[in-house]
Amino acid sequence: MGETKTLSLDLNDPSFPQPRLIPVGKDSQWLDVPAYTDFRLHDITDPNDLSESEPLDMNQTLWSPKFKQGNRKFLTKRLWGCANEPSYFHHGLFTTLRRSVLAHSGEALKQRRAFQGLGESEQDALIEFLKTLQVLPPGTRDLIVDEAFRKRDWPPAQTK
Repeated sequence: MGETKTLSLDLNDPSFPQPRLIPVGKDSQWLDVPAYTDFRLHDITDPNDLSESEPLDMNQTLWSPKFKQGNRKFLTKRLWGCANEPSYFHHGLFTTLRRSVLAHSGEALKQRRAFQGLGESEQDALIEFLKTLQVLPPGTRDLIVDEAFRKRDWPPAQTK
């Protein structure tokens, strides 16, 4: 058998698009990845709505008895880059981040209610923050940009 060469990349190299990874500590080999996820399975569906489950449970071994029982647990999607990836939610049926947040139920019901308990401006600010979590194209000079990748001020100016 042949050998392959080891590929080594500095993931904090400024030639890579933003957002870049951040070294943890001076001269560290470890990088902080702001993915905003716990990489765990959660039931975020409405327990009273059977249509929210998937017919097959892809988390189970193929042909096991649980495989055909359906699935209501979904891998927590990373939020880093979420603004680049509509449509939203586990089934991709929502076209806005706000609708996706408001669809959370099950284990995420408490978080949805906390969002609903915020004032309108705080809800808007949270949605605007989610929109900033995007992987920017090469050559983008600013971290906070609008839909055309032009520099944008953050936080947004308060309107009265």
